Amino acid sequence: MVGRLRFFVPAALAAAALAAPAANAGLIGDVLGGSCPSGGTQVFAPWADAAYYYLAPNGSFELGTYGWSLSGAGVVPGNEPFYATGTHSLSLPSGSSAVSPSVCLGPSQLYVRAFAEDAGGSDSGLRIRVRWYGLLNQLLGVTDYDVLQPGSAWAPTSKISSAGGLAVPLLPIVGSTTARVEFTPLGAGSRWNVDDLYIDPWVSRVG
Repeated sequence: MVGRLRFFVPAALAAAALAAPAANAGLIGDVLGGSCPSGGTQVFAPWADAAYYYLAPNGSFELGTYGWSLSGAGVVPGNEPFYATGTHSLSLPSGSSAVSPSVCLGPSQLYVRAFAEDAGGSDSGLRIRVRWYGLLNQLLGVTDYDVLQPGSAWAPTSKISSAGGLAVPLLPIVGSTTARVEFTPLGAGSRWNVDDLYIDPWVSRVG
């Protein structure tokens, strides 16, 4: 990568994140965005997905709203039940939206996966998009990834791919690349909650 978009993390927040359990590992490693470190976690292996994922910066919401751009959304008490290592999640009522901090990128297309629930069930689903940014933080394009179906209990989302959207390998031509994940509930009656946002920036061959 030619450059990278940086976030400056206060010492107290960094110390809290470094103390997070294994299911939330990688928070500080990824909080700067930009190129991806080696490693990753097979966090979705219990659901027959052997790919290696990175936790998005503050993807567990244990640092509150830090790094996220929220409109009508909020961080609330309550954690997804599969990895009980945190105490918070993202609440997305109707009319709200949330955009993640910058996530790291590999040389291929990006996979996105999280845990989500919709306790309402009368809305039209949860739209997931990825915004791609260039060297000067200019918006290069938007990929519609998926629309999650309403009315579901806590469960992993499907393995959402950018296939068919803006081709990531082209982006380094115009400079440093970053991406941000956007969540938007559709229609009325939304009671969506999202927790533990993970990405597979390398499109793991085992996934």
